[in-house]
Amino acid sequence: MNINCIARSALEGNHKSLIDQYKTNLADVHALQSTLNDEILVHVVQELALSDAEHAWAKEWTSDTATIFRFLRHHRFIRSFALEAMHTTLIWRLNALLRLLVMHPSPLLHCLPPPICDPLGRPLVFIRLSELLTCEEMETESVMDGLLISLERLRIHLRSLNELSNREITLQCVFLIDLEGLSIHSVNLDILTWFMKEVVPRYPGMLGAVFFLNYSWTYGVAWSIAKRILPKSAVARVFFPSREELLDYCSASALPSNYGGTLLPLHLVEDPLRLDEHRVHDHRVRASGSRVRGTFGLRRTTHQKPSSKSIPPRSALNPCFGYPTVASLTQPHMVHPTRKRKRDLLLTLSVLWWKKWRARVILLLCFLLAASLVRKRARMLG
Repeated sequence: MNINCIARSALEGNHKSLIDQYKTNLADVHALQSTLNDEILVHVVQELALSDAEHAWAKEWTSDTATIFRFLRHHRFIRSFALEAMHTTLIWRLNALLRLLVMHPSPLLHCLPPPICDPLGRPLVFIRLSELLTCEEMETESVMDGLLISLERLRIHLRSLNELSNREITLQCVFLIDLEGLSIHSVNLDILTWFMKEVVPRYPGMLGAVFFLNYSWTYGVAWSIAKRILPKSAVARVFFPSREELLDYCSASALPSNYGGTLLPLHLVEDPLRLDEHRVHDHRVRASGSRVRGTFGLRRTTHQKPSSKSIPPRSALNPCFGYPTVASLTQPHMVHPTRKRKRDLLLTLSVLWWKKWRARVILLLCFLLAASLVRKRARMLG
């Protein structure tokens, strides 16, 4: 779909409808916040024995009016459904997300700094999809963790924009997805499935529009098929603009030079998701080091923020490839293997052998199976 006058009108119409829904349901949003803070959060604090810092970190989320509205809207303004989803998400944040706050955001997402925005005042977020969906299987977990941190900081960034400005509330972002270098055959479907099933329900409604950039004709054909089965609300937010159409919509002053704009190249443009602006929330980060999570629950501990991070044995970032390695967080160049066992080496060699020969092995097995079936059938006929 091109960003022509009709599409621009549709974007403006969707944006106006969203703002109208926010204003209309603001009383219900505040009522949900009261229930979350006065009933659900109080119960969670007692059940999980949260510290003051953890309680403050959790309350920051429940007091984010835009987030509560997005949950309510995602569940079609049915209060009971939205409240149940927010309760589940709050537990997930305390059990899973909190421990990740010491990590850095994903370098695959890059948000342009304010006041840069689209014509409707929404932040622009670039994603290099080829790097996100083609990572090695053993790096999948670290990629997922970094992506969660980026989305959490993006949520906080949206909130800070609304707190520091008297302009109309900002509820969504515009994602510009760069498809350059992406091969459909090498896509890591685990990340895509995880994102749709696990992440979207916990960060609903943040996506205002998607612009796919540097696409080939094959993606146009795939999209022409996909949009026939997707809901109209999703189709209305997806666009495949040419560079000229993107410049016509965003203007050159809002785009990096490698995308036709007058800004610095993307990697040199300041990213608010990586700035030290989150120092005001450092008590929430410290809270992430005050708990150890087990399979069946939480227990209190007093250990400090970890000073090192383990690197998967077969990660491309591991200088001791094949062996579990630990890297210092304060001195990333200081790495050393935690152990050197023969079985680690044998496992690595097996994984590498399978990656190289699996296609031929599968083909050979299929051939042997077919030959066996033909021989068995010949014996039956004979």
